[in-house]
Order: sequence, then structure tokens, then C-alpha cells
Amino acid sequence: MILHDIIYEWDGKSKAGEKPVSWWPGSYRVRIVKLGDDTKAIRYLFPIAVILKSQKDTKPLHTSLKNYIDNFAKKLSITYGLDIEKTLWVELDKEIRVAQLNPDQKLSNETLYTISWRPARPNELAMIDPYIKDM
Repeated sequence: MILHDIIYEWDGKSKAGEKPVSWWPGSYRVRIVKLGDDTKAIRYLFPIAVILKSQKDTKPLHTSLKNYIDNFAKKLSITYGLDIEKTLWVELDKEIRVAQLNPDQKLSNETLYTISWRPARPNELAMIDPYIKDM
């Protein structure tokens, strides 16, 4: 089920001391989908997927989220009430890659994450396929 379908843009500038997604501008189509509900018999490791596709092909705005997914994930998680660790972050590009964010270190006011990107697995592709056809 699609929960949210938006275009998320950033200008690469810091506002009120807040760290931007990246220091370069960018724009992504973001689709947040619910993959399933937990029951007594089934528990989903990742009940939510955030599917991302760059919207700009020009150099200044074609910023990949590969190196900035933690900043992006923190902003989206606050705005849409997502659990970063229980969300599958999917970037559609030449290949479909997924990221998992695991807390690594907690500072006084910020959590740092270990991020692992990998190609999407066949079962993950099967689950997100209905949601990526028109992106």
C-alpha cells in the first residue's frame, strides 16, 4: 500500500544550523510503501520501503543519495514517523540498490549509522515491483 508519494527537493544550504541532505542541490521522487502488517505468524524485518528515484538529470542537481542516505533518512523519518532501522531504503538508478541503516554510535545529540548498500534481492524486487513500474 502506498502511504506517501512526493517529490523531495533540497537546495544544499544549511537552514537554522540544520545539516542539509547534502551540500549540493538535488531532487528525488519518494514513494513510501507499506510492505505488510505483522501478525502472530509473520514478522517483517522491513515492513516499510522508501523507494527513491532521482528527478534531475542535469549535473548540478543529479546528486546520488548513496553517500547521503543517512541525512536523508533522518529527515524523512522525522517527517513521516519512520523507524530508520526497520525501513528498506531503495534507490532506483541503473541498478536497483537497497540500503540498510544500523545505529553505530550515539553522540550527545545525534546517532551515526553504519550503511550497507547492496543490489536488491529477488524477493525484495518481487515485493516492490508493483510500486516501481510508474516511477
